[in-house]
Amino acid sequence: MQYHVSPNDIQLKSSFKVKKEAFAQELAKIREKHPKCRVWKRSLLSLKLEWAAHNALYALGVLRDRTKDTDLNWPQPWYIRLGYAVLGALSWPFIK
Repeated sequence: MQYHVSPNDIQLKSSFKVKKEAFAQELAKIREKHPKCRVWKRSLLSLKLEWAAHNALYALGVLRDRTKDTDLNWPQPWYIRLGYAVLGALSWPFIK
């Protein structure tokens, strides 16, 4: 998987291609190489649900040029965290 890391962001390139069963493994690989990135202040569940939300939106054809990649940021406003949590949880059973 290709990605770009900055102090407060991890951009997962073409993240729609990764199946949900591999989310934790891919994130663990990135964390091992970039442990000082502040994104790790978020929970693994939060990161996975945001990724799931992006994959669901991509599968539905919503803004595909933007939802094909996932940008994991820290910090996030509460309403963004809530939105990803709800959408990610609702879509989890339906995404690949």
